[in-house]
Amino acid sequence: MRTIFQNSQKASFIFCLFFYGIMFNDTTLNAQNLVLRALDSVETIFQVKHETPKGFNNLNTIRFWQPNISSPWRTLCGAFESKDKHCKVLYNVLPSHTDQTFFYHRVRMRRELESILNTKDFVIDNYLHILSIEDARKRFNADSVFLYDVPTAIIDTGEEKFTHCTRMFITKQGRLIVDLVWYFTDKGKKREDKYMQRINKRIWYHDDNWSWYPVRWEEWKKEYFNKIMDRKEF
Repeated sequence: MRTIFQNSQKASFIFCLFFYGIMFNDTTLNAQNLVLRALDSVETIFQVKHETPKGFNNLNTIRFWQPNISSPWRTLCGAFESKDKHCKVLYNVLPSHTDQTFFYHRVRMRRELESILNTKDFVIDNYLHILSIEDARKRFNADSVFLYDVPTAIIDTGEEKFTHCTRMFITKQGRLIVDLVWYFTDKGKKREDKYMQRINKRIWYHDDNWSWYPVRWEEWKKEYFNKIMDRKEF
């Protein structure tokens, strides 16, 4: 009975996000304080720190990200931009979590790559760049960090044109999967590694004893979603 109730809660919330995505598909929402509030709650509930990257500005906006226009998979993100405006990074403000996290990140990456490549006939490891275990632990107290290019991603436009997109997944066994989206101009792409160093220890898995309380997270997500829907600055 408990499992059915939790699944019902999850399905209801996913439907709300899907409805929101249809209503504001190409819209960026002015979300003063909502981005940091979400990231603070992620740290409180999941014990994973999320701070603004060094040398970046919080744009105080929330938007959906998807790997290409036709993809059904969307991620609700807060946006941060480098002061030189050649890089933008999106943090997932409503991350998903499952008790079966050991392979879940690979399921998610494969699902996105299927959408990007428009085929299921590929070897996922051929598309991944994986950081060393030493780097993952030193930078994020994580087990693994995976990167891959997203050539079909919807690219932001502004004073500088973002022409490159990189997906990042940070994982630790039994813990929340952290997923980021990086945008670069042609000039910024040449300094990709330097920009990515700006989140070192700004995203960090705490070593505290941690227990997963799905009902608490689902209740918080509903409250947060309602705050988003109350915003009028579309």
